[in-house]
Amino acid sequence: MASVVLSFTRSFDDTWIDMRLIYSCMLHPKLIAISNHIVFVNPKAPLYPRLALGKSGDIMTVTWTSGYNIDEAVPFVEWGWKGHMQQRSPAGTLTFHRNSMCGSLARTVGWRDPGLIHTSFLKDLWPNMVYTYKLGHILSNGSIVWSKQYSFKSPTFPGQVSLQRVVIFGDMGKQERDGSNEYANYQPDSLMTTDTLIEDLDNIDIVFLIGDLPYANGYVLQ
Repeated sequence: MASVVLSFTRSFDDTWIDMRLIYSCMLHPKLIAISNHIVFVNPKAPLYPRLALGKSGDIMTVTWTSGYNIDEAVPFVEWGWKGHMQQRSPAGTLTFHRNSMCGSLARTVGWRDPGLIHTSFLKDLWPNMVYTYKLGHILSNGSIVWSKQYSFKSPTFPGQVSLQRVVIFGDMGKQERDGSNEYANYQPDSLMTTDTLIEDLDNIDIVFLIGDLPYANGYVLQ
């Protein structure tokens, strides 16, 4: 009797988030196949910038996450009018630890190191101007690790007559774009909210998220 060897290939789309450390989400994984070795180019790279208006309309707060502590790199933001000379503003560095959490699950199986959280204040903004900015970290050898470039438009002068297109919402929820089965995979409408905002972004001046994004379920990954 002749033996027959069957072979096949399969591909799928998946989303990988840079958490800077090795981690596993399954207690009893089942080996199906082994891929090529997958790594991030720089697991410590500056990522996920978040913007918030400062105490006055001429200040923009920029917050981001990286794996660089202050003893190995100096964080800053390079910014300025779009297409013009850029300047640099320093950033402070904070984080939180396992014992900062209220208790289990957040202190046990749900704990993940959040990395380092950096905050910089871009001051003396001119009203109604488009600014570009990049996140940077100066290493001890003088080289700089850069993020990609982002942009925002500063607010109009207080009291100025103008049309402001504002979106306000809360309790957005969370869902995985790639359809993976996560610990709290139960809020698919959050993707509809995100997609609608992106599609209409050119017609929106500012977005206020006034309430919860995901919900506290004990897993810092959320």
